[in-house]
Amino acid sequence: MAPLRAVAISGSPRSPSKSKALAELLLAQLQRAACETSMIDVATLPAEALVGRASAAKVDAAIAEVAAAQIVVAASPTYRALYTGVLKALFDLMPTGHLAGKVCVPLQTAASPAHFLVIDHGFAPLFASLDGITAPGVYATDDRFPDGAPDEKLRARVASVADAALSLALALAG
Repeated sequence: MAPLRAVAISGSPRSPSKSKALAELLLAQLQRAACETSMIDVATLPAEALVGRASAAKVDAAIAEVAAAQIVVAASPTYRALYTGVLKALFDLMPTGHLAGKVCVPLQTAASPAHFLVIDHGFAPLFASLDGITAPGVYATDDRFPDGAPDEKLRARVASVADAALSLALALAG
């Protein structure tokens, strides 16, 4: 069997970001388990193409990268009690059924615990709208990033989520 492919989409309009750091951590965990991994950073994609006013090879390549993956990670800071608009813009460009059979992992960062339901009420419907399978995710507040890096408890949670996503993807691959 070919190795599983995992792609993370960093939905932060800024780089570096805490949500991107979580995505990188999760991808590193999957890579240690022999997954092929890659990162899509929406902050680097052409804005005109993200809003559908133009076409761009970088956006087309990002959508194709998602199509080739068995595990899709979406990482975002909390904006207006949800994920970022630029992350949503990329998902809006994906064709119907684009996440069918894919394990989708939500990663969310926030200043406070007030929006912890965004994974269930934001990401799950987003993934389901494209026929994705939502796996357990991570909601992390700023206090979990002392000195700007994830603390040990958060690292352990990300590792656990990576293991769950990998197990689910392997079960689906048969």
